[in-house]
Amino acid sequence: MDRQRTQRVKLASSVKERNFQLTIEPNDKLVFTGDVMGEIRLSMKLTNNSDCRQAFKVKCTRNDLFRIRPATGILEYGKSAYITVTYRCPQNNLVPESGRHHFGVYHIPAPEGATCASVWAEHYGPPQGELRMKVFFERSDSSSKKNEANENVKETSRKYSTV
Repeated sequence: MDRQRTQRVKLASSVKERNFQLTIEPNDKLVFTGDVMGEIRLSMKLTNNSDCRQAFKVKCTRNDLFRIRPATGILEYGKSAYITVTYRCPQNNLVPESGRHHFGVYHIPAPEGATCASVWAEHYGPPQGELRMKVFFERSDSSSKKNEANENVKETSRKYSTV
């Protein structure tokens, strides 16, 4: 059984990048740095390096945690698009585990004059290119100091409330 699990893990990691013809910055992972209990934004840059127009689509594992704008679009040859990704802490204030979530960036050829919605609606089968990027969370120094200060206040109030 462990052998099957190992084979599945190897297969999953090989799907990370499949025939991806766009350049993306950052190119390996998305790191949300800041107050993980609030809202953090970051930007991705997609550049079309293929020889034709490309329709792209960006998806995530949890729409309640992440907002993607724009999530779809068409890139002309040699052009770039900026995607804003926003993380919002869930209502239960439980910060997701680093490395658990990912974003998928997909692209397919887009004929001249076609809209993004029509290209994806008419497309059948897997996308031409696919890239998965893991998500990681890091507290910034100011937010971690703020949380430490809050913990110290809570600890002090507990000491005095029991006396």
